[in-house]
Amino acid sequence: MATTGFRIQIPATTANCGCGYDSFGMALGYYNYIEMQPSEAFSIKIEGEGANSLADTAQNLIVRSAQAAYDLAGISMPPLSILCQNYIPLARGMGSSSAAIVGGIYGANLLMGKILDYQAMLELASKIEGHPDNVAPALYGGFTVIASEGGKQYVKKVSLPASLHAVLASPDFPISTKKARAIMPRSVSLDDAVYNLSHAAYLALSIAEGDMAGLRAMLFDRLHQPYRFTLIKGAQEVVEAAIAAGAIGCVISGSGPTMIAFTENDPVLMENIGGAMQEAFAAADVTAQIRTVAMDNQGVRLA
Repeated sequence: MATTGFRIQIPATTANCGCGYDSFGMALGYYNYIEMQPSEAFSIKIEGEGANSLADTAQNLIVRSAQAAYDLAGISMPPLSILCQNYIPLARGMGSSSAAIVGGIYGANLLMGKILDYQAMLELASKIEGHPDNVAPALYGGFTVIASEGGKQYVKKVSLPASLHAVLASPDFPISTKKARAIMPRSVSLDDAVYNLSHAAYLALSIAEGDMAGLRAMLFDRLHQPYRFTLIKGAQEVVEAAIAAGAIGCVISGSGPTMIAFTENDPVLMENIGGAMQEAFAAADVTAQIRTVAMDNQGVRLA
């Protein structure tokens, strides 16, 4: 078991990627950091996002996730000293809760001497989160396809091309995942199901082959975005503005309200896309913060 501390970084994530509802995720080059070490007494300090709202007690999601990892291993968790440096915004569809869960489990596993393998960490993180589309890319990095069968999580990872970047426009209001799920219908038409099935399969193969034309053609959805757009004022206009400015495509990031536009690594192009997205939100009286990020192919790791 580790007796000294360490610092880990956990990537932000975007889930669904349009047509891959609850199945697709990508790790983004934008991070939260956690310093963790055994201590004589428990303490947790939070800096950055959530500093004034997240629990600084044993009820913090990082601590609860670490405790769950120790419980799974059958080991008593020692008092921990934890420092969180948060950059991923809360309740914006960028995987802040998944970063906390994966960070807590991964950190605890390091302290225990890496007793849990990645499959065990994935299963535990998915159980805590309730849906694995964000925890998988946070853990593995890259583009992940995840499916559940027989009570087991199955994940495939594809490394993303270095040229692929993203521009994220995060509105100044949160949307809870619970609210975003509640607005969706419980059943869909056969036509819509087939539409999404074919688009999702083609999109996944396009990413695996580095086919950006295929990615561009398949970033459409009929299962969740038409309903969630009603929760995000100006969302459709943001999609249109991003594409008009040269984006490969633009979709809701996770359950929103952040909108994510995919693009090639061109600083001028990305600036233009970000400006267009921000202006489209502003026309709907919504203030949005713009972030430009690369993709992350490594997942959670020592910093």
